[in-house]
Amino acid sequence: MFDYTAIDFETANSNRGSPCAVGLVRVRGRRPVDERSWLIRPPETVDHFSAFNTALHGITAEMVENEPRWKDILPTILDFVGEDVLVAHNAGFDIGVLRHACKIDNIEWPTIRFLCTMVLARRSLPLPSYRLPYVVEALGGPAVNHHDALADARGVVDIVRGLAGLTDCHNLEDLASSVGVTIGRMAAGKMAGGVVRRTSAQTVLNRLDPNGDADPDGYLYGRVVVFTGTLMSMTRQVAWDECARIGATAEKSTTKRTNVLVVGDINSASLRPGSEITGKARKAFDLQESGQHIEVMTEIDFLRCLGGTPLEQPESLLTEVRLDAPLQPTTTSAHRSLPLERRRPPPQPPGPPALLKPPRPLRRAAVPTDQICANEHCSDPAAFKTRSKPTWCERHIIEQQHTGGLEPLESFTHPDDWQLTECLHCTIRAHYRFAYTLDKNTYDEPTCRACYWRGWAASTRVHEDVGARSTPISIANAQALCHQHGYEHLGLLTAPSLPHDPHHVRCRKCQRVSAQRLSDIASGCSSCKP
Repeated sequence: MFDYTAIDFETANSNRGSPCAVGLVRVRGRRPVDERSWLIRPPETVDHFSAFNTALHGITAEMVENEPRWKDILPTILDFVGEDVLVAHNAGFDIGVLRHACKIDNIEWPTIRFLCTMVLARRSLPLPSYRLPYVVEALGGPAVNHHDALADARGVVDIVRGLAGLTDCHNLEDLASSVGVTIGRMAAGKMAGGVVRRTSAQTVLNRLDPNGDADPDGYLYGRVVVFTGTLMSMTRQVAWDECARIGATAEKSTTKRTNVLVVGDINSASLRPGSEITGKARKAFDLQESGQHIEVMTEIDFLRCLGGTPLEQPESLLTEVRLDAPLQPTTTSAHRSLPLERRRPPPQPPGPPALLKPPRPLRRAAVPTDQICANEHCSDPAAFKTRSKPTWCERHIIEQQHTGGLEPLESFTHPDDWQLTECLHCTIRAHYRFAYTLDKNTYDEPTCRACYWRGWAASTRVHEDVGARSTPISIANAQALCHQHGYEHLGLLTAPSLPHDPHHVRCRKCQRVSAQRLSDIASGCSSCKP
C-alpha cells in the first residue's frame, strides 16, 4: 500500500538549517487522510529572514515571533510522521533542513526513511524542467501554490500518485525499484564537540565497468569520483551505478587517482580556505593530496551532471582578500582524468605573441523562426529557434525572468546572449544569460548574484570566526584589485563591505556588468575567456 507522509520545508534565509514553515500530508492507500502545517521560529543562531526568501514564501520575522522554536516543534512533527517514510521533492534539501537545524541546536536528529520524487521524476519522465509545479502539471495534477509548504507537500502526493499510475506499482518500494532507486535512510545521530556520531550498516558496494557508449563530452566522463557524507536522493550503490552509466569510475576512498569529490551533506565547520568548488556549490572544503586538485561538488551538482546539465567553471573560496598576494594557479573543469589516448598533447612553449582577438559581443541579432511558443496555452511565435529544448515567445520569456527575480532592460536576442536586467528585489543592474536564469529557476535559486552572494556571505559569517574576517574592504583597495584584473569597479553592494561580500563591476573588454566577490574577480571575465 502507498502509506507515507509527504513533507516540505521553507527556510528563512540561505542557511539550510533555518526552517520557518513545514507542511505535512499523511497518505494511506494513495489517499490523503490528514495534513498539518506550522510556522516555525528558526534556531536562534540563524534566526533572520532574507528579503529573497520572504519574497518567495511571504513569511516574515513578525509572523513567526510567537511561534515555537525548531527544537520545540520537532517532537510534534515526528509524532505526526510516526514510522512513515518521508517523501519530498528534492529530498536532499528537505531532509537536509531537518538535519542541519538539529545540528545548529545541538540535538539528536531522528532516524528517518525518505524518498525523493525529483529523482523518481528524472528517471521516469523526459521533461525540460523537474521543478515541483512542472512535474505536477506534467502528471495531470492541479496547479501548485509553489513555496507554500502545505501546498508543496500536497504536490508531492500528486506526483507519487501520477508516477504510480504510470508504472502500475502498488507501494513505495516497488515505485522506487522500478526506476533503480531504493528508499534512503538517515540514522539517528548527535553533534558533540563538532563530531557527528551516527550508526550505519556497513554495505558491500559493487563497482560496474564504465559504460563505453557514454557521451565522451559528459562532464564526469572519464573522471574518478568519490562520495562522502550522506546522499539524500539515492543510495551509495545507485550513485556508483549512475557513475558507470555516464562513463565515470566510482571509488571508496580518496587516492592520487581521485579528481571529483561529491559531498552529500556539508557541515560548514569542515570548510577550509583554498578549495576549488563548482559554481553551484555554496560551501566546499579543500582536499588535495600529492599536489593534485580535487573538484568538490554538492549532491545537487552531481544530479545535474547525471541529467546532462553543464556546470559553471570552478571558483576559488578564499578566507580573505589579499591585494598583494600572488595569483595562485587553478584547475578548470577541462582537467579531467581521461584515458591517455583521449588526452590532448602537452602544451608547447609559447611562440611569438599573437594578435589579441576582440571579445565576442554580448549580444547578437535576433534570428527569426517559425516555431511556436512551448507554453501549452500560447500560439505566439517563438523568440528563438531550438531543435530539442523548449522555446518561448517574448512574453513567456519575461515570465521566466520574473520567476528568477529579474526585469529585462533590453530586448531578448538569444538564450546564450547577455541581457541587461534589473533585480526585482535589490534593483542591482547586471547582465545575465536567459539560459542561466532557466537553470537557476530549476533549483528555485535567484538569478541575481548580488542577492545570492550577500546572503551567502552573511550565512558564512554566522558559522565562521567573524572577528578574524570583519575588517571592511576599502573602496580604494577594491578598485585597485578590479583594475588589476580587467574590471571597472562600479560600487560596493554592502555597507560596510566585508570579505566574501559582492561588488558591482564591469569588464573593461566586453562591458558586461556583474556582481562578484573580489575573490572571484582574479579568475577574469567568463564571457571574455576563450
